[in-house]
Amino acid sequence: MAQMMAGMPEVWRRLLAAHVSDRTGRCSACRTANGSGALWPCSLHGIASEARRVYGLRLGQAVGGE
Repeated sequence: MAQMMAGMPEVWRRLLAAHVSDRTGRCSACRTANGSGALWPCSLHGIASEARRVYGLRLGQAVGGE
């Protein structure tokens, strides 16, 4: 999933901006109806972080010509 998302920087940037830790250590975007959420970092934050890393690697390869 991260490999595919790496080519969509607008998507992983929005996910990283939305899926942040709240004051209780839970993801502020992964709320359930009762107010609880996934522990942070949530799986979506992890995937978006990996997509950002892959994007950076690809960008470095394109600039470096490797």
